[in-house]
This record gives sequence, structure tokens and C-alpha cells, in this order.
Amino acid sequence: MQSNGLIQSAKNSKNSAENEVAQQTEKMNSLLTEYANIMAEDSEITEPGEGCNPGGGSGDEPELGPGDPIDNILAVGPQVSDGMTPVKYVNGTGWVKTTATDEEWYNYSKKKWANIVLGDATFSKLGNYEVLDENSTYSMLVWVPRYAYKITSMYHQSGSNAGTIEIVFLDTQNKTKDGEDYSSKMSYPNANTGTEMTDYVVHPSFNWDGVPLAGYWVGKFETSSNGGKVQIKGGVQSWRNINVSTIYNNCVGMNNSGNSYGLNTDDSKVDPHMMKNTEWGAVAYLAQSKYGKNSEVSINSNSDFYTGGGSGTSYITNIGQSTTGNVTGIYDMSGGTWECVAGYVKSGGSYGSSLVNAPSRYKDIYSSYQESVLVECYGDAVYETSSSSSISNSSWYSDYSYFPDSNIFFIRGGNCNIGSSAGMFAFYGYYDNDYNDTYSDNTFRVVVLAL
Repeated sequence: MQSNGLIQSAKNSKNSAENEVAQQTEKMNSLLTEYANIMAEDSEITEPGEGCNPGGGSGDEPELGPGDPIDNILAVGPQVSDGMTPVKYVNGTGWVKTTATDEEWYNYSKKKWANIVLGDATFSKLGNYEVLDENSTYSMLVWVPRYAYKITSMYHQSGSNAGTIEIVFLDTQNKTKDGEDYSSKMSYPNANTGTEMTDYVVHPSFNWDGVPLAGYWVGKFETSSNGGKVQIKGGVQSWRNINVSTIYNNCVGMNNSGNSYGLNTDDSKVDPHMMKNTEWGAVAYLAQSKYGKNSEVSINSNSDFYTGGGSGTSYITNIGQSTTGNVTGIYDMSGGTWECVAGYVKSGGSYGSSLVNAPSRYKDIYSSYQESVLVECYGDAVYETSSSSSISNSSWYSDYSYFPDSNIFFIRGGNCNIGSSAGMFAFYGYYDNDYNDTYSDNTFRVVVLAL
């Protein structure tokens, strides 16, 4: 009887333990269900990338997407579209394929500008890298971000040195990365000859027919010819002896149907064109700021007109000829050869007919060459950065200056034959009669918008 009692006691203890486990399990399941419900409610309120950490605090940082700024200064990142491949330079390796979210792609606060190649480029596998084959055809461009500027010294003045240009990077709402609003600075401020502009102004080249641009892609080198097609490559001879109409047609035709660059054929998404005079000025101002070389860009004095100052990859060592003083910048804006830009004095002539008859967004038109007109034009590195429009060396760094007369197109940068008169702030005129001028050594540069 005693053993039966022990057995019954053991059974009771076992049942009690099992009941306790069941109760604990039920409580745990209830807690897990409650927790899951809370998390489900939170996920309905907070979208990925939002929450309590946009400006610091707990939680994960939102992931970067294409077009988001990856450095500490740009308000909006470079815009990449069809046919555009981001590349970065790796010492000892060359230009390698990367992504629009790679933190090593650019850093404008450190004078490191973003570069891309178009779809005509060839890459080869080397270890972990896909390396650009610079012996093959390629076209490379550099990003110029949207900004407002203010000239704080040597406004409309000449000299052997240059003035100071302050730059503030903006998004398409004209706000800085920190949210400071520059939308009221669309009108040109007062300016004092020899000293400064009284306030900032958003650079006019970032307004594209009423559309605010985040920036645009500029040909890294003077344009060269690949069988009569545009090529933007270092270490080859620039495309010369070409008239304005042919330049214009070749540039806007880069995204024609079946193009070899892989560019979108819809001009509302990708719009290639001949560089305008104000776009030249935008590059020059950025180069002269603390985000560029901020000193005189060296002259490409190569008498054979090789882009980047010499054949092959000479540009890698000719970094003084770059707008950044390093390999990521834009070359050939000083010397090389004169570059035709889409800017001219309005007239009734038929010269450069393709450009003259083109939509207004593709050109800068000056109503006359009188100084009263020049004052109204800004951002083009003409009046603001020179003391005279007469034939002289009265631009910054004593660069050549002569404002075009009627029927004459702007040419920029000088060539290898005029020595120290060449430079980013040099300007002159070119008489074009829609026929190839065999005595002309003028070339051109491409700009591509990713809208």
C-alpha cells in the first residue's frame, strides 16, 4: 500500500509539472503574439529608410540610392541614365567600373569629381576590378553639380592672377545639403568693379528651358573623331577643321536611335549637345573655387593637339592641366586648341545655320557686343572675369580677351600656339561660313544632360 502511495504521489507531481510547463508555454506564446502584433503595427507606420535616424540617433542609416549625394557637400548626387557607367581611378590600376553609391566615386570637398564612361567603352577583368581599356574607343565625361556662386574679388578686373569665387552646391529646389534656401537668389545682385558681387546667384546654366538641373556631364577632354563620330578620349588628336553646323549636328545626334553609346533616345531624359558659353563658364568658376584647382590651370602646349597634353595616357601625369589638379578633373580647357561653343552675337546671317535655327535651350545669344549688353550676361566667364572686351590680355590670369562681332561665334580656351595668353578665361571670335575651313584649328566639347 505504501508503494502505491508513492507511485500516486509521483504521478501527481508529474501532472503538476506538466501543467506548469503548459501554462508557461501558453504565457510565452501569448507574449510572442503580442510582440509580433506590435512590430506589425510599427511596420505599417514607418517605411524603410525613415524613422528616428535621418539626422542621427538610434536605428540604421537609410541606404543610399542612385542620385543621392555620397559626399559631405553635394546637395544632390550625379544623375546617371542609360548608357552611363560610373568609373573611379585606382592608382596603379586605372579607371575601374564602380556604382553610383560607391563612397569612393567622388568627393567634391576633396576636389574629387565624378566620372562616367558611355556604353562605347570596353572593360577587362583584372582581379576584383573591371578595368577600362584605354587602348580601345571610349567616351568619358565629368559631373558639374548645380551651384550658386559669388565673385568676392577682382570682379570685372584683369591681372596676372585671378579673383576669388565662392561656391554653394544646391539641389533642384535651390537648397543646400543642410537645408539652407537659395531660391531667392535667381536674380543678379549688385556688383562693384574691381571688388565683388554683393550676393550669390544661382548659375544660369543650370536652368534648362525652365527645368532646374541637378547638374550635367561635361566631356572630360576636347572631342576627337572615331570614324566621324564623337569620341571623348585622352591621348588622341582633337577633332579640328569642323564647322559649327557639323559640330552641333554631331553633338545632338549622340542619342539618335541605334547610337553606339547606349544613350536613351528620348531628349526629355537624355539631351546631348554642343557646350554652351555659360556651361564653359560654369566649369571655369568651379575650377577656380576651393572645390577645384583654385589656381591657374596649366596649358596643354602639345603642338600635335593631343588631348590631355600628349599621346596615350599622358594625361595621368599632366594633372596640372586638369580643373582639379588631379586625374578626376576636366582637361584641355587651357590650350590644346580653341573650342567652339554654342554662343554668338545675334544677326540676320545664315552662318552656323544648324545652331542658329536650333531651339533656344541649346545656345547663348548675345543681342550685341556692346558692354551694356555684356553686363546683363553672366556666368559665362566673359565680362565678370575680364576688364575689357577689346583685343587684349585683359581676362583673369592675363588670358586673351576679344568679344565677337556680328556673325561671329565664341571660341574659348586658346590654343597651344599662343602661350600664356591661353587659359580657361580666354575668349575670342570665330567666323563660320558653314563650310570646313582648312585653316581652322578649332574643336569643340560635348555636354550631356541626364534629366
